[in-house]
Amino acid sequence: MHGRITGHVRVEQRSRAGRVWIATYVRADGTKTRKTLGPAWVRESGKRTPRGAILWRAANGSKPDTTYLTPKDAEEALDALLAVERKKPASARRVTGKTLGDAATSWLEHGRTVRGIAPTTLAGYEVIVGRIYAEEFPRDLLLSRITAARVTGYQSKLLKRLGSPARKGKLGRESIRRRMVVLRRILKHAVALGWIATNPSDGVELVAQPAAQPDFNVLEPSQVEAVARAMTTVPPADLPTMRNGKIDKHALAVMQERRTLWADAVRVAAYTGLRFGELRALRWRDIDFTGEAVRVLRHAPTSAPAGNDVKTPKSERGRSVPLIPQAVTALDRVSKLYPNGPDDLVFPTRGVGMLEAGRVRDAFYEGLKQAKLGHVRAEPNPMTFHDLRHTFGSIAVRVFPVSDVQAMLGHADIATTMRYVHSVPRTDAAAKLASAFGSDLNPADEPAAVA
Repeated sequence: MHGRITGHVRVEQRSRAGRVWIATYVRADGTKTRKTLGPAWVRESGKRTPRGAILWRAANGSKPDTTYLTPKDAEEALDALLAVERKKPASARRVTGKTLGDAATSWLEHGRTVRGIAPTTLAGYEVIVGRIYAEEFPRDLLLSRITAARVTGYQSKLLKRLGSPARKGKLGRESIRRRMVVLRRILKHAVALGWIATNPSDGVELVAQPAAQPDFNVLEPSQVEAVARAMTTVPPADLPTMRNGKIDKHALAVMQERRTLWADAVRVAAYTGLRFGELRALRWRDIDFTGEAVRVLRHAPTSAPAGNDVKTPKSERGRSVPLIPQAVTALDRVSKLYPNGPDDLVFPTRGVGMLEAGRVRDAFYEGLKQAKLGHVRAEPNPMTFHDLRHTFGSIAVRVFPVSDVQAMLGHADIATTMRYVHSVPRTDAAAKLASAFGSDLNPADEPAAVA
């Protein structure tokens, strides 16, 4: 879809040249331009347009020379200019007046409707788009004003903030790259719509992806327990006090109760491999104590837009995970804190709402620190709450076939599960290999040497 290439001519009075014909038209690239066609051989007709402009007629007599133009000559000259622009490739044309905000909105809508991108992913894109607006390219900025130099400058500005994401105001390489990739995709979408001729970011070398780091961190079961125990302790700075300076025992009890719930959520995450969103959506009817299984049927991602419905797990199908005694103990403790009817949430917030991601994660990271495991939060590959799922996978592959662990975790591709196989320590590998080779290299079985 392309904009119409149109224009018009008018007579203007110049101090020295007298009356001249001026053509105003839109070029193939969407920009508006003016061109002096030549001196005007005209006279007033005595009539005006509805807007009050003078209607011109050819002047009496012959033109002084061929550079002078009558109204008909001027129209023909304009038609010739427009014909040249219309012959230019469609890729060179664009519609004027479109802004970055128009392009971003259209790109997000295209992702939602045509490509069927998940709401959680779209919500992430919207956050990145908002940062692009705030940092360099305002929503109302005309697409025609975005140049390769400005895109390069934006990336350079972001790189000056490069550092540890844990430090306020700093950005990681991956965060910078995501901004640049989203900007490039928005501009590519604008080109596809004919809103700009070319993508100004195409010639910009984007920041390289971060150097490959280990995919995940894991904790041993004893470390999981140490962190969970640490989480139940209210930090001194958070102790609730009354006006007289004494500890508010009721408020403290509420805080400890909440922290006990969070600690057991950490235990269950590590002992079942459930994602945080699956923990939030877990209900007591999903716990089969007799059959020793947890049925994972719903997912409530924390990144979903407000009001977004609970959906099926990320794999788009339910699954079952073995319920080990360590998880049973944690669930038994949780069942005594809040109502535990079949439809009640296993890990509610204040007995009603879903688990608050930010608070639980903050408590988990503080628990790591208090359990003397703060080093796992260090760069370049800091441990996250999601690594509790990796903890389960890494331990499960020690005793189950990879295909079974794939089913427990709901991985669509077994290659994803194979990562845990490579993380399993093989301290006796050399001994086992030596034994295997040795069975065929036993000196007693060697043939006699030929004389």
